[in-house]
Amino acid sequence: MKEILVIETGGTFATGATGDIRRLNAPDEKKIYDYEIVKTRIKKYDFNISVKSPFYTLSENMTIENLNILLDFLYDLDFSKYDGIIIIHGTDTLAYTSNLLSMVFSDRDIPIVMVSSNHPLSNTMSNGIANFISALDFIAKVGLNGVYVMYRNHNDILQVHLGSRIKQMNQVIDSYESFKNLNFGVIADGDFYLNSNIGNPSFEEIKNNHYKHKNKINMNSRVILIYPYVGLRYDYYSIDDDIDAIVCGVYHSGTVNSQDIHIDQSINTLIEKAEKLDIPIFIGELTSGIEKYESVEKIKESNVVFPVYDISLENLYMKVHLGLSLTNENEELYRFVNETNIFFEKLK
Repeated sequence: MKEILVIETGGTFATGATGDIRRLNAPDEKKIYDYEIVKTRIKKYDFNISVKSPFYTLSENMTIENLNILLDFLYDLDFSKYDGIIIIHGTDTLAYTSNLLSMVFSDRDIPIVMVSSNHPLSNTMSNGIANFISALDFIAKVGLNGVYVMYRNHNDILQVHLGSRIKQMNQVIDSYESFKNLNFGVIADGDFYLNSNIGNPSFEEIKNNHYKHKNKINMNSRVILIYPYVGLRYDYYSIDDDIDAIVCGVYHSGTVNSQDIHIDQSINTLIEKAEKLDIPIFIGELTSGIEKYESVEKIKESNVVFPVYDISLENLYMKVHLGLSLTNENEELYRFVNETNIFFEKLK
């Protein structure tokens, strides 16, 4: 018999509708383990399921403090007791948690699979049961170490994503996508099919990936994440020495507003503030090896500005948090963020 640990953290997966409100632990709502199709799959694979819950929340309420609870829980876990781990998580913030866990626990010898649900399990539109079953299929038939996300998308395709490449959900079509739209594979009729694109790692490369951090990771830094939009006032950001780093997103062409004519809306205003306090600014998503727009050349040259290439913005944000738990020296932090490739997050 194989031992599978399910880590419940809440999310829509654990909700039910009472009236027109979705709530955690709604009365009369069945658990995932109560559905016959799930029971059948567990019996088929001769799995023994155990359940633990380090915290329970809707994922929009995820905090850095909760992430630290989850990290501590996993650090204290004896992975050798299990053949696979399934983490139930809400869709709203799953991408951030997944990117973090991929860069901390991908060296473990068993699969860690994250699943979520777009609607409560009892809702006929829900994909939660399908996602959970696919996690069981993946553990039973593939058993590959690393962190993965299973999610049935709007086209009813059960996609498998590397945890280090998954992006925030597309709210309109209710689907995840991987960085540069390169998912790891799909599950169909209970079997896994690898997307053999050259950008994906092979099974052998994943098995030989043993990146391990020297120190225990604790998320205790303060990082600001800024998305660009028309009219963004960089001068509105009050920067003080309580901030450890800033992550600035770019438009799809790798650009931000850097013109001097409206300096309040120029990133250079933010850079000047950060320079005075030696606060590093990381800029992404950027793709290496292509021509830059002239607006990029007008970004103020500074020893606190660090462009980061070939990783998603979600991964960059979590990687900066991760790096700050390892070093507080700007150049060393930048080398870690830009030059390491912990769980295949780098995709050129």
